[in-house]
Amino acid sequence: MKYPSRCTAFLSGLLLALTAAFPAAAQTVRPGDDGTTLEQIIVFGRHSVRSPTASQDTLKTYAVDLYPIFPVQPGSLTPVQPGYLTPHGREAAALMGSYFRSYLLHERLLTGRAQTDLARSYFRANSIQRSNVTAAFFGAGLIPGATIPVHSFPLGTTDPVFDPLAAKVATVDPGRAEIEVKGIYNSGPALGSAYAEERSLLRSVLFAYPPGTQPPPPAPTGKVDVASQPVLLEATPIPETGAVINLGGLENSQDAADAFVMEYTAGLPLEQVAWGRLSLDAISRESRMEQMIFEVSLRSPYLARVQSSNAASHILRTMEQVVIGDDIAGGFGNARSRVVVVISSDGYEAGLAGLLNLHWLLPGYQKDFCAPGGALVFELRRSRRSSDHIVRAFYTSQTFDQLRNLTPLTLDSPPATMQLLIPVDGQTPPNLDLPFDVFQKLLRKAIDPTCVDDPRTEPLPGVLTGVPFQ
Repeated sequence: MKYPSRCTAFLSGLLLALTAAFPAAAQTVRPGDDGTTLEQIIVFGRHSVRSPTASQDTLKTYAVDLYPIFPVQPGSLTPVQPGYLTPHGREAAALMGSYFRSYLLHERLLTGRAQTDLARSYFRANSIQRSNVTAAFFGAGLIPGATIPVHSFPLGTTDPVFDPLAAKVATVDPGRAEIEVKGIYNSGPALGSAYAEERSLLRSVLFAYPPGTQPPPPAPTGKVDVASQPVLLEATPIPETGAVINLGGLENSQDAADAFVMEYTAGLPLEQVAWGRLSLDAISRESRMEQMIFEVSLRSPYLARVQSSNAASHILRTMEQVVIGDDIAGGFGNARSRVVVVISSDGYEAGLAGLLNLHWLLPGYQKDFCAPGGALVFELRRSRRSSDHIVRAFYTSQTFDQLRNLTPLTLDSPPATMQLLIPVDGQTPPNLDLPFDVFQKLLRKAIDPTCVDDPRTEPLPGVLTGVPFQ
């Protein structure tokens, strides 16, 4: 796993209609007036479409054919550096930002005046290029004409909000983590058996033979057979978020398959997407390996608590300062920050969802898959009748084809979205909204205070400039 290598809280309900094939995929604006006012929105998202995180030198050992190059610009032969946001990803991020602009203008959280809206917004990214550039382009779509100040630590340095282990904000007991995940998933061989079909298909794609060939042919000379390596479930001494459990061959298989999602969503010619050997449905099914890695290493209860408490505490304080009308140390932005955009990586998104036991399923994607540019969204609303605050949570993302085709997004043609159930002691709220005080108690119970940075002394990032596009 490489670190350092919901969303439309605005989307108040079920989408107007995504396509005839997916009539249940939610609507951006609830019909009629629901009697609430949107006071704050927090978008906790993943970066948009990037190049593979593995280098070309590594990838060429995995397959009989060369992986395609992700160019800096269409027609260019210069490859995008490993893990960098692509030009296609920049445009997709801007489209998502533009959609949020339409929604937030409708909800009157934005005014349409750039400087006023900028003063009421806060942008944060973890310290990698693809997150910073995604945040900047999302912001450009959200507030056209403004220079977007993305707060971030210098690229390549540790951000304690997202990686509290490397920042030594939190400590982990690897042995305890291993015992817990084995209590959920049994063993590496058991997990490998559960994903044998995905790995077998991956092997046939990488080595260019028909799926189902029996017996499978041997690996070509000089190639690394990642899809046949043993799956592990073992603790490691690596003190980094997402790296406490080594899954062995499952991680290597995911490294090899990761590019297929990006090739499709980046708009590469279909003959270059998995060399034309996989349908879109099969590409999506192959992503189950990635999701299982996150289930083990970031969503399992102990690891979610250790690794995601710091981020969750920042989100809670960000809401609390709007509720009380005063700044709180350890929140994103300040009490005037009504639009908060936090962009990082899929693992951190998965970890936060794990801490709150949030789940989603969007058309075309696998369960809980963190799509490129997708986001968890938390809305803080206020009842106009009682003046009480409530919380709504969503997951939203562009569909595979919206990403690939750079489809403009509007209130009538929105991204795929679903409102999320936030479980509270086994109870289900009647309309999925939670009173703020209930949400507050839930988060405080989920957060481990020993894994949270002291807000009085935590380092604060400045506005990072000069982030390279290539």
